Formats: sequence, C-alpha cells, structure tokens
Amino acid sequence: MDDSTEQRYDRFRNAGDQAMSFQILGIAVYNADGEKREVEFKRGAVNIITGASKTGKSALIQIIDYCLGRNDYLIPAGKIRKTVVWYALRLTAESTEVIIARPAPARGVQSNTEAFFTQGTKLAFPKLEELKKTTNTAGLEKFLTELVGITANRNVPKDGHSRDPLTANIKHAKFLLFQPQYRIADQTSLFYRQEEISISQAIKDTLPYFLGAVGDERFDQVQTLRRARRKLKLLKKRLEEEDAIRGEDNSRAVSLLAEAQQVGVITDYADDELDLEDLLNQLKTCSVWKPESPGHFNNEGLRELREEREDLEIRLDNTHNEIDAARAFALAQQGFGQEVKEQKSRLESIGLYKSEDNDGHVCPLCESTLESPIPTTENIEHSLAKINEQIQTVVRQQPRLEKYLNERLDLVEDLKQKIAENLSALNAVFDEQQELKGKRSRVAAQAKVVGRISLFLDSVVRTEEESDLQSRIKSTSKEVERLEKEVSDERLDERMEISLGVIGANMTTWAKKLGLEHSEFPFNLDVKNLTVRGYDETEAIPMSKMGSAANWVGCHIIAHLALHSWFVNHERPVPRFLILDQPTQAYFPPDENVLDRSVDDLKDEDREAVEKMFKLIFSVVRKLKKQFQVIITDHADLDDDKFQSAVTERWRSGVALIPDDWS
Repeated sequence: MDDSTEQRYDRFRNAGDQAMSFQILGIAVYNADGEKREVEFKRGAVNIITGASKTGKSALIQIIDYCLGRNDYLIPAGKIRKTVVWYALRLTAESTEVIIARPAPARGVQSNTEAFFTQGTKLAFPKLEELKKTTNTAGLEKFLTELVGITANRNVPKDGHSRDPLTANIKHAKFLLFQPQYRIADQTSLFYRQEEISISQAIKDTLPYFLGAVGDERFDQVQTLRRARRKLKLLKKRLEEEDAIRGEDNSRAVSLLAEAQQVGVITDYADDELDLEDLLNQLKTCSVWKPESPGHFNNEGLRELREEREDLEIRLDNTHNEIDAARAFALAQQGFGQEVKEQKSRLESIGLYKSEDNDGHVCPLCESTLESPIPTTENIEHSLAKINEQIQTVVRQQPRLEKYLNERLDLVEDLKQKIAENLSALNAVFDEQQELKGKRSRVAAQAKVVGRISLFLDSVVRTEEESDLQSRIKSTSKEVERLEKEVSDERLDERMEISLGVIGANMTTWAKKLGLEHSEFPFNLDVKNLTVRGYDETEAIPMSKMGSAANWVGCHIIAHLALHSWFVNHERPVPRFLILDQPTQAYFPPDENVLDRSVDDLKDEDREAVEKMFKLIFSVVRKLKKQFQVIITDHADLDDDKFQSAVTERWRSGVALIPDDWS
C-alpha cells in the first residue's frame, strides 16, 4: 500500500467520527413446534460451512438479507420454506449485541414487513413464543443505519442528470456484503443485485460516501454552503435596492422632491446647485408632513335614505293594489245594481192581477187550478221591498267608494313625490361620496410619496450605519467560493481517485498472489461500470474479457477484500463482514448429479489455486485484526490447519441447515 497516498487521504478524512458497525454472531431458524436450529459464527475471523449440495448453504445469504430488513421473501423453495416460521440473526457491535427476527410470510405471500429486535449484552436467541412484532422493516432500517454508523449524507447528481438526490443507508451498504453463488463467478457484474437497474445506479451514487470520498462532513458543508449562498444573495439584493433608491448624482432625491410638489406635499423647491445634504433636509421636511383629514362617508345617513326609499316603494305598491281592488269592487256593484233593477221591473208587474180569494192554487192569468201553489202577492211584494232596499244600499255606497278611490289616487301622487325627493337626496349623498373619494385619492397619493421619501431617508441612514456592506459581500463571496471548492465535483473526483488508487494497489498485489491473468499489470476498480479492470501493454481489459471463471472469481474476491480493507482501515460505516458462497465452483466441472465434491478430485494446479485463494482470505482477515469477518459456504474441505480451524459446521451425512426430523 502506498503510504504517501494514505497520508493524502488523511488530510480530508474525518477522523473524529468512528463507525460502530457490526458483525454476525449467529443465525437461527424456528419451526412451528418451537424447535430451534442455531448456527454460530466467530467474530473477526474466517468462518467456513463446508458441505454437500442441497443442504441450505446458499440460503444463508437470503436469510441474512431478509433479517436485515428486506421485504421480499426470496428464501429458496423446498424444505426451508415448508418448515421455518421465524428467522433470527444475532449481531455484535462492539460491546452491544442485537437480535433481529423476522416471521415467514403467510403461504402464498411474497413479502413481509414485520420484525422483532432487541439489544443488550450476551444475548441468547429467544424461544419461539417470545418472538412477536415489535417494529417493521422501516423502523429496522433506521435502527441498523444508525447502528452501523451511517451519518447524515446526500448524493446530489451532477448537472444534467434528472434522477433525484439519494441518501445512503443500510440498504445500500448491503450491496457490498454478499457474493451469492450466481454472482461470485459472474463475468459482467461485481456486486450483489447489480443486475437491477435502480440498484446499479444506487451503488454508483452511494459508493463515494462509503469510501469516504465525500467525507462525513460533506452534508454539513453542503448545508453551510446553502446558507452562505442565501446570505450572499440577500446582501447583494440589499445593495442593489439601496443603489436603486439613492440613484446616481442625487437624481433619486431630486425626483422625490418633484413628486412631492406635484401631489401638493410642498408648494415649491429649489434644485439648482443643491448638494445631497440640502436635498435631504428638504426631504426630511416632507417626511413629517401630515395630511388634512378628508372626512368620512355618512354611511348612516345613506343607510336611512335607502331604508326610507324601500319603505316608500312598498307603500306605493300596496296603494296601487288597493286602488285595483276598489275599482274591481265598483264594477261588481254596478253589475249587481243593474240585475236588481231588472228583477224589480218583473215583480212590479204583479199589480196587474187580482189577488182576493186566491189561496195560491189558482193561476192569476187563466184561473186554472195548479197542483203546486204559487207565491202570494204578499210574498212577491215582500221580495220587491227587499230588492228596493238593496238598490238603495248600492246607491248609498257609490259616493263612499268614489271618495275612497280619490283618496288612494291622491296618496299615490304623494308617495311618488316623496320617492322623487328621496332619490334627489341619495344623489346628493353619492355626489358627496365621490368628492370624498377624490380627496382620499389625493391624500393616498401624497402618503405614497411621503412613504417613498421615508424609505429613501432610511436607506441613506442605513447605508451610513452599515458602510461595511461591500466588505461583507466580499467576505461572504470568499466563503461561498471556499465551500464550493470543498463540495465541488472536482474535489470529489480527487478524493475518489485517492481511495481507488489505494484499493487498486491492493488488488494488483493480490491478483499476483492468485496468479490471475494480466496480473503483471495493474488491477483497479471501475466504479463507472461496476467491474474490475486489468491492463496489458496496449489497453484496459474489463473483467468480462478475462479468460476463465477462475479469473472472474479471483476478480470478485480481490475487489471485495480491497474494499472492505479500506472500509475497516478508514472506519467507514459498512458492516464488517463479507459472505462468499461457493468460491471454489469455478475449479470444478459442472455436474448436477454430484452432490458433494472434494479438492482431491482437482488437478494439481486447480487445487493449488484454491489453496492460494483461501490463504489470501485468511491473510487479509488476520491483518485487519478482528475488525473483519468472512463467512464462506463451500463444498471444499481442505486438509489444512487454518482451514480446518475455521470450519464452523460440516453439512454432510444428514447434517444440514434444516434437521431431517423437521417436517
């Protein structure tokens, strides 16, 4: 490793913040009967689970990922899904231990957000009945983000990019922890879930934070820069306003005095050869001007006149209705009188006939006998008298009706006159209001001019009191310039170059130890394409163009070991473990019918390559002094003391993640 490069990095590294981070102490699975299967791991060491195929080795990554908060339930189909109802993970972060547990979703459901967690010291996995929901995956994500030591951060894309800013959290750190069987020998993709487009971009956006290229202080610097830019903008705006108010060559002061004369605040002023002090004295006189009160609208009188008009119009309508009713009554009386007179004429004809000795059964014309008696003359005369009385009543009512109509007609004329007088009074009030509005407009115009004069005078005084405005703008501009350099893309690129230089140096050294193709030339991490890049005499060679699966596996291992060495040595907030699934697969020919393999079956050069790979892993973990943990699941079972001491479990001869008697 280049010490001078390390020293350059120390100049921008935030040594004050130390990530707590965490490693794995064990996992546990529970069946519906409450039985528990535990697998333990050693902290700061290489942990190997060796065993045959189909024993659950490859499921460990999915189980750990699920326990660390992934919502999708991607545990492989088979005995694990059929028997396990809860999954648990025990973590250690310095002196603190944490247990996280997640229930399996209901059958047929592909996701779940429920979670249980507890923390303390020297914890043991709970019993099944003790497991219950205490949080959800969102709360778990926040807790783990804080536990690993991820501080406030924000990746803002460079100009020209439309994607949203991104804040790194534990979800993004997990992409650096797992190398499943399908990925560790992949020639095109280097990181866990990199094949997902959004994940690929997220890795690119958050890797600078995890490497420390943006610095833990960058977030605060960005916020400080935002505040400094706002301060500078306000200072410049204030200077522009004051310059605009004062004008050039006292033109603003002269203009204000002219406006004051125009609206009547002052009657005259002299602007010939006046200096600013004389102009200010005249403006100060204007600023204390008090307008005459234009008076107030007589709103109460206006309201009374409107109410009076409404009352008069109602009375006029009622009087017209009364006249119409009286005239209708007169016409009805006239018709009634005419009908009564005709009836009287018919009854008066009774005098032409004799009535003696007539009992009503003899016709007065033909003297014949009638079956029904006719009215007597006395009855007819009685009816005639009654009709005469009705005729007299009609005659007597006629003068009174005419008098009533005349009175109503006179009242109509009187009401019309009063309405006209009311309208005249309303017009007078409206004219008065228009006059008052004109006065108020003049007063308002005068007040505006006086207000501008006061603002101008205040600006002059403020400028005199804050004569250092220009110097404040200058100093703030320098602060903005300094902060922009600190958070600039150029500074970020410089820091990335430093960190990637150190990582590339380790990768180059380790590529030689593994005997990878082109290892006589430098190896480095291609962050733009998320791959490993080697070289020859003429060109760069991406991992996809290197010749064999053994080279691809080697590239994955040296890249992740170099990254995690950087994370540990520079106390970056990334969990301190790496899980490698089937790293020896490239050395065995594919054969689906073979459930278990031995390195004894390998050619000498392949067996030697496998031994070098494990030797490198042991060497890196040892140099990191208990600060880094590697968990390996593989078929291989090397006859080597270090390898054998690292074996946590052997899953063969019926031993597996899920016991045979679980069903």
